[in-house]
Amino acid sequence: MADQEEEPKEEIKSNASGLFRGIRNLIREIFNIHDEVDRVGTAKTIRKDVVFKGFNIWILILSILICSIGLNLNSPAIIIGAMLISPLMGPITGIGFAVGTFDRDLLFLALKNFFIAVIISVLASFVFFYFAPIGFDRSELESRISPGVLDLFVAIFGGFAGILAGTRGSKTNVIPGVAIATALMPPLCTAGYGLANGDMTYFLGASYLFFINSVFISLSAFLVVRYLRFPIASYVNPKVRRRTKTLIVLFVIIVAIPSVIIYSKALRETIFNTEARTFINTHVNDSKHSAINPQLSFSDTLNTIKLFVYGEAYSEEEKDSIALLMQNYRLQNTRLEIHNMGTFDTYKSLAQQKDAIIGETQLLSNQLSVELVSKNIENQSLNTRIEKVNQSCAALNQLTKEAQLIFESIETLDYAIKPLDDSLHNMALVILVDWDVKQRGTNHEKDKQRLSDWINLKFASTDSIRLVDVH
Repeated sequence: MADQEEEPKEEIKSNASGLFRGIRNLIREIFNIHDEVDRVGTAKTIRKDVVFKGFNIWILILSILICSIGLNLNSPAIIIGAMLISPLMGPITGIGFAVGTFDRDLLFLALKNFFIAVIISVLASFVFFYFAPIGFDRSELESRISPGVLDLFVAIFGGFAGILAGTRGSKTNVIPGVAIATALMPPLCTAGYGLANGDMTYFLGASYLFFINSVFISLSAFLVVRYLRFPIASYVNPKVRRRTKTLIVLFVIIVAIPSVIIYSKALRETIFNTEARTFINTHVNDSKHSAINPQLSFSDTLNTIKLFVYGEAYSEEEKDSIALLMQNYRLQNTRLEIHNMGTFDTYKSLAQQKDAIIGETQLLSNQLSVELVSKNIENQSLNTRIEKVNQSCAALNQLTKEAQLIFESIETLDYAIKPLDDSLHNMALVILVDWDVKQRGTNHEKDKQRLSDWINLKFASTDSIRLVDVH
């Protein structure tokens, strides 16, 4: 009886074990990448892409200039287009591959070309921003001067995707996508902008972001190369092999230490911002108080939260009580500043004033637009009038000859254009008549009238004509 009960249990265990093995084998088959790796082709491609000269240099310069234009115009589309054609990923991936395979020669080559690419990129963007007018909207530039912890994760995951795609024998669209996601070019362009404008905040911040992105992309490449067991570079001399391994290990340590520090700082800053906003929403913002545009300042020594609160005024005791609540959050090394800004009515009044100013500005802008349109119409009318007067004046040379033949007492005719008012909208054609005193007779007044009628007939299209006797 006992033996019969044991048999089903053993059968169940055997079936379960077989099921788990099947699931495990299925998962291995799905996620296996070793079979698709082209180790020889990958090594050749990486060595080729590491070198910066000729074609690659010019493509790099042009892509940097396009990216700089995109940053200046604040156009993400142009920036993305520039990153698509950038060859910057080559040396960075090459550094990670060289470290993973302990290839000293490739490491030196990749580092040399990496610094060449960086110097040329910064110089190209420096020249552009030195001579080009700078746009007013700098949000794309400002977003490239400090790394966040999510930027570091993008660099890590982008590096994994880039090296995994590079180890396959077939071409894919992964590499251009990685170039966009990791955003290596905009920080270099921003660094050039900082140099061109003497702003070290932009230069150092953008260089900092580019360095950390490059390090984590190389780190991802190193980890994938080791996981896929790429062959270690061979050295005939055992001493050279040991020296090379020691050199590369030291290089990794030197690069890793500041990277860890940078990552740690970015992580702590992200935690601080998250905890501070949670604290403000929980303990400050309520039905009686509202903190407008809180200012969060992260520092290695002392963080600061500066709040401008509308609503019921906090007493000093209440401010101290709220500050004590920060101990329940990861805000121990933080100073809280609360500034009472007035009641909600004050805030509403300021908001209404702001809306009124915006409305008045918009109304004034519309009025100016209408006035400009009106002025353009008036100018066109004025130009038409002047053109008519000019056409009339052009005929005066012929008029003088004809008038002297018809009226013997006329010695010369001249003309002038005279505005009739300050607006210059009404213009008159003034005919200056110089009569020959000797030829004047009793019919002088009749001659003047006949001349006036004749001139008005000749220049019927002219708005206003005046006849003036010189003598």
